[in-house]
Order: sequence, then C-alpha cells, then structure tokens
Amino acid sequence: MEQKKRKRRRRRKKKHVWALLSIPIFFILLGGGLVLFFGLDLSKQSVLLAHTAVKEYKPELPNKKFKQVWPALPDPGTHIGDLKFTSVDLNVPIVQGTHDNELKKGAGHYAGSALPGQGGNVVLSGHRDTVFRKLKDIHTGDKVTFTTPYGDFVYQITGTKIVHADDKSIIVPTDYETLTLTTCYPFNYIGNAPDRFIVYTKLVSQPDMLETGNI
Repeated sequence: MEQKKRKRRRRRKKKHVWALLSIPIFFILLGGGLVLFFGLDLSKQSVLLAHTAVKEYKPELPNKKFKQVWPALPDPGTHIGDLKFTSVDLNVPIVQGTHDNELKKGAGHYAGSALPGQGGNVVLSGHRDTVFRKLKDIHTGDKVTFTTPYGDFVYQITGTKIVHADDKSIIVPTDYETLTLTTCYPFNYIGNAPDRFIVYTKLVSQPDMLETGNI
C-alpha cells in the first residue's frame, strides 16, 4: 500500500513539474512562431507577385532598323530607372526583376513585360508596406514619370482596380504603350494578402527615340 502511495506522489510531482515547464515552453514557441511568420511575409509577397503568368520577353532582332530602345534585356537586379509621383511626393527606384532580392531594392519590372518606349504593357510591382505604400493616396488623372536612360516617359493614371491574387487577366501584353502597377492589397493587411491593387495608365509624353544602331 505504501509503495502505491509513493508511486502516486511521484506521478503527481511529475505532472506538477511538466505544468510549470509548459508555460515558458509555450511562450518560447509562440515568440518563435511570430518571428517566423512576419519574417516570411515579405518573401511570400515576392513569390506571389513573381509567379503571375506573363509571356517571356523577346528582344527585337539587332538587324531590324527602326526606332527601338532597350536592345537587350537588363540583368536581374539592375537599376533601370525611377518612378516619380509628384501628387503624393513619391520617388521609387525601379530594378529589373520581381523576386525577393530585387524587390528589396525598390519596385520590380516584370521581365515578361515591355520596357518603356517599346510600345507595350510595362508592368511594375512593389511591396504594399514599403515602396508602394502611397499608392493608396493616388487619384485618376495623376501623372507618373518613369525616368530612364533614354529619357522621361510620362503616364497618366486612368483608373485603379482590386482583383484576387490569382487573377491572371491583368498582366497581359498590349499593342500600345501603357504602364501597369501592381501591389498586394489591402495595404494594412497583416500576412499573406488575398488581393492585388492594380493601377492603369496611358502614355502622355515620351522622349525622342534613337535608331537601334545609335544606342
């Protein structure tokens, strides 16, 4: 009988010890989970933005003689220009590529879309909580200047739209010059945002183009 009592006391003691240990273990695991969650959030944004389906960029053949800029696709991470929004006092560096390393430097240009001056859909993407935070304050009619090595391309905002993150109809080639901006939405969302905020524009001014052979 005495032996059974001792066993019960030992079991109760073990339960008490585990109960005491479980509290700090819980908070340690909780803290680690929060750090991991927020640490991966920007990476998730980058991956989701970069996975949008676009056609692969194919530069024009070098022997064609007509007005053409960007004869070669810029290397990933290369600074290709700056985007200026005078209405919201915003200046954003633009780099080639939309993966995590590129988006840490500024807004990224989709390699599958046109570049300014090529007469197509120029698609840029940036994080909603860093470089593109002020997009929530823009309005239709505001002008956006894309400063490049070839000169300034000025676009005017024609409208905005909110779409689901899986919507593949936004980033498509066009046969006319336009600039499309994308970022995650809602702007104040914590975690993996379910939607995308899209900005549409039209070209209103561009520099004089040089012949391909002279660039």
